[in-house]
Amino acid sequence: MEDGYRRAQVYTVDGNPNLSRYPNVSTPPMLVPRQKQPKKDWQNVCTVVILILSLIILACLALGTTYIIQLKMQFEKIKQVQKEESSPEKMIGGPMVQAFAAHLTGMHAIRNSKTLLWEATRDNAFTSGIRYKEGALIIDDPGYFAIYSKIYFRGLECKSHTLLQQTVFKRTKLFPADFTLMIARSNLYCPEKHESWSRNSFQTGIFKLQKGDHIYVNVSNPTLVNFDQFYTFFGLHKL
Repeated sequence: MEDGYRRAQVYTVDGNPNLSRYPNVSTPPMLVPRQKQPKKDWQNVCTVVILILSLIILACLALGTTYIIQLKMQFEKIKQVQKEESSPEKMIGGPMVQAFAAHLTGMHAIRNSKTLLWEATRDNAFTSGIRYKEGALIIDDPGYFAIYSKIYFRGLECKSHTLLQQTVFKRTKLFPADFTLMIARSNLYCPEKHESWSRNSFQTGIFKLQKGDHIYVNVSNPTLVNFDQFYTFFGLHKL
């Protein structure tokens, strides 16, 4: 029975019996995929570079801002130093100290009185820390004071033995009488027939004064006084 069946023909290739009995089908060649460019790596590198540059820029801006602030602080400090050096206390070489001084210039005498009145604000006259009222310098801060007084006497007719006297005295509320501080006295002498004459009288001294003391100047004859500010003046200053 087996002989009645017709066996299929088997073909061999290159003498290899293990090959498939079916005819070989040509297999297409395997294609090697092309290598892609690493775009993501470049993007990561660019991101890192941009981040680094941004940090550098921010650091530069921060340093620049700090430098500008320091310059501004130094400029303000220099301005403050210049301001302090140009202030009056620096110009005199020490801290500002309240000045207690006064310089009065001649004005006229009180009517029917030997007490002189003075100019306290015009031209060379001034008061600082000292009050002036009705011919008197009033002490508000006690201490030791240098007092000076200059009177210029003059006349058109010379009469011998005319008394030329100026007196600086102190008036205080503690005592009813005035205290004499200084006296400058001289007598006019006329050796010949001189019609006009002039005499200077100056005195100065240091005294301890209390708060509220009033300092005045009296003269023997107010009509003989030349009240020009450069000839007749009166003042004091605290030591």
